Amino acid sequence: MAVSGAALVAYSAGTALVLLVIADVFLTVLFPASGRGPVRRPLSRWTWRCFAVLGRRMASPRRRQFLAYSGPVQIAVTIVVWVSLLVFGWALVFQPALGAGIDAAQGPTSKSFATALYYSGFSITTLGTGDVVPTTGAYRLLTVLEAGLGFSVFTMVLTYFLSIYSALVSRKSFAASLHHRTFGSGLPVQLLVGLADDGELSGARHELSKFAEFLTHTSETHRSYPVLRYFHFRHHRYALPRLLLIALDGAALVRCCLDADRYRGLIRSSGTYQLAAAGLETLEELVPRAHPEPADAAAADQWCGRFRHCVDVLRTAGVTVVQDVDRGAAEYVALRERWDAPLRALSDEMLYDWEEIDVMQP
Repeated sequence: MAVSGAALVAYSAGTALVLLVIADVFLTVLFPASGRGPVRRPLSRWTWRCFAVLGRRMASPRRRQFLAYSGPVQIAVTIVVWVSLLVFGWALVFQPALGAGIDAAQGPTSKSFATALYYSGFSITTLGTGDVVPTTGAYRLLTVLEAGLGFSVFTMVLTYFLSIYSALVSRKSFAASLHHRTFGSGLPVQLLVGLADDGELSGARHELSKFAEFLTHTSETHRSYPVLRYFHFRHHRYALPRLLLIALDGAALVRCCLDADRYRGLIRSSGTYQLAAAGLETLEELVPRAHPEPADAAAADQWCGRFRHCVDVLRTAGVTVVQDVDRGAAEYVALRERWDAPLRALSDEMLYDWEEIDVMQP
């Protein structure tokens, strides 16, 4: 039987939509590290923009509560769009066959697009109501194919959902651990104070290595699941910029504040290096357009004051600190220039108040 031009267009458009969703599900769920997704990426971007536009008009406490819905809404929107496009695409494929390959079990067969959507919907959800049935081998095969595809997509969506929330729990636990290790202050210097035992930092290498491993895991999960960046929590202790600040500033303080002779092993340890490297890699992944910037005079003075305050705190805790404080301050400023601007860019992009991320005021 000859195929009309309209039917050929419907077949082509429907097949293109189905293949588009298959490609997006594959890139999002099975190959997440690709960072691609012809449907997911623009959906995530525009959903976040809507939240950002509304969030910027709200005061901080209310904004935090509102943005807490951003991540879950993005996942819900993505799933709804995937299923809707699949149903719509298969409906385009099936409509030309209504009454000539797909027929009503009783009575005349409606050839409306609503009937095609109905048939596609119950096929993809494997409901199989039976009031509209395929009557040719080709459409029986296509119906089975749609049902199998629907079952596979729902299974992969569930897997994606579980992976996302597993990574979120891991990130939240890591952030809470860092928060409590700073005695609830959020100050990186207090992390070092907590690792000191009567001036000794014998266990610090092991602890910093554990922090570095957690941060590396966090970095890789955000690389694989970009939607994680849009998950906000109502308390700043769980904020991703706060987590990165404690890690990066903590590594900088180890390198610049501690006496190089007494703590040489800790300063040069792989854990200290990994802590800084994982933090920088996470920033490069999340804000690739943000670049390090040299500090102006006011910022350099503020950071130097912060450094001297940290030196005093560590000295009071019995830790042997750097002898040349001015040189240590200059090294600290140089290290901080590498990540301060990108971290502020991430904080601003994610609508966090910097004063609540960097709580230390020297």
